[in-house]
Amino acid sequence: MTKTVELFYDIAPSYSYLAATQSDALAARAGAEVRWRPFLLGGVFKATGNEMPARTPNKAQWLIGDTMRWAKKYGVPYAVPSRFPMITISTQRALVATDRLVGQEAQKKLAIALFHAYWAEDRDVSDQAVLAEVAASVGLDASALLAALDAVETKNALRANTDEAVSRGAFGAPAMFYEGELFWGNDRLGLLEDALTNNG
Repeated sequence: MTKTVELFYDIAPSYSYLAATQSDALAARAGAEVRWRPFLLGGVFKATGNEMPARTPNKAQWLIGDTMRWAKKYGVPYAVPSRFPMITISTQRALVATDRLVGQEAQKKLAIALFHAYWAEDRDVSDQAVLAEVAASVGLDASALLAALDAVETKNALRANTDEAVSRGAFGAPAMFYEGELFWGNDRLGLLEDALTNNG
C-alpha cells in the first residue's frame, strides 16, 4: 500500500514554498505520494489564535535570512516579495477550483508555478490577470478557472480544507500529515522522511 502524505499549504508562507520544492524528491526517496491540500492560512490563524511570525519585527528580519539559507541549501530561487504578507483568497480558491475541476496533478502544477511566480519572480499572484497567465502557462483553461473562483463549490471546498486542517491540529503552514501525525514546517521534512521510512 502506498504511503500518503497530506500537504496542507498556502502560497503566501515562505516555508510552504520551500517544502513544496522538496516534496517530489522526498516522496521518491520514501516510496510515498504527496496529496496537495490548499487551505487558507489566514483562516487557520483566526481559528487557532495564532499570528504570522512576520508581525514581530525581529522575527520577520530573522525569517528573511533563514529562508535565504534554506533556499541556498535546496538550490532554489528566492527573492523577498514586495507584496508581503499576501492576501491569498483568490490564489487559494484557484487551487481548490483546479483540484475540483481538473484534478490533483493539475493543481500541483499550478501550485508550483504560483510559488515560483511569487517567491522567485515577485509577481502579484492574487491578481486575476496574473492567475490567468500562470494557469495558462501550465495548460489550464484560464477563463474557466477565473469563472470558478466565486463559485459556491469553490468557496466551500477551500473552507472545508481549512476547517479539516484545524480540526486535525494545524496551526500554520506547511502542515503535513502522515498516519495522523502532524509535521509542521519546512524544517520538519527530515523527521517526516524518518517516519515514512520507519526510522522515526
